[in-house]
Order: sequence, then structure tokens, then C-alpha cells
Amino acid sequence: MAIENALRANAKINATLDYQKMHEVAKHIHDNPTQLDEFVKDPEGFVFRFNGLTVPQGHHLHIADSQNNLFPPEEEGIFGADDRQAWGRNEIRVGYKTVSLVECA
Repeated sequence: MAIENALRANAKINATLDYQKMHEVAKHIHDNPTQLDEFVKDPEGFVFRFNGLTVPQGHHLHIADSQNNLFPPEEEGIFGADDRQAWGRNEIRVGYKTVSLVECA
């Protein structure tokens, strides 16, 4: 199944992430909430400029707040719209207090 293969491949990629750098980003956004707007404009560019964190090809980032809101918001329907009979998602969250950096594919 294509979805199973993609999820397994992404799980291997997730094992190579720099979780310390992810934590640093989450802490920075928590401590500097006005930076969230800059993050939303270009998440991957923001983290690279902040501490050199790179995002694997085909993956993307969000910040999640304490109510599980994603910034930038996820595309509509990504979590299983009626026209998606099968779907999968790999997601890693590394947080600081009420903020987490979410890496997903």
C-alpha cells in the first residue's frame, strides 16, 4: 500500500531530526510570541535562520499552541476529508511549556 510505504519512509527520516534544535525553536516562540507572525510567513526559512534547523524534503513545519491550533494552519481537508478514503501522516512534536514545533509529512 502506498500510504504504508510513505509512512514507513517518513518514520525513518523522523529518526534523523535534530530534536534539540526543535526544542530551541519552541522555547523561542514561547518566550517571544510576537515572532509567531514571522514564523508563519516562512516556517522552514525561519528555523534555518534561527538556529540552522533544516527540514527534510517533502516535510513541513507548524507551531502548535495549547489548544492544538496549528500555525500556519493546515490545508483544509488534510486530515481525512470525505474524498480521501485512505490517508496517513507522520508528525513529531517537540515542545516547551505550552508551545510545540510540529514537523510533519
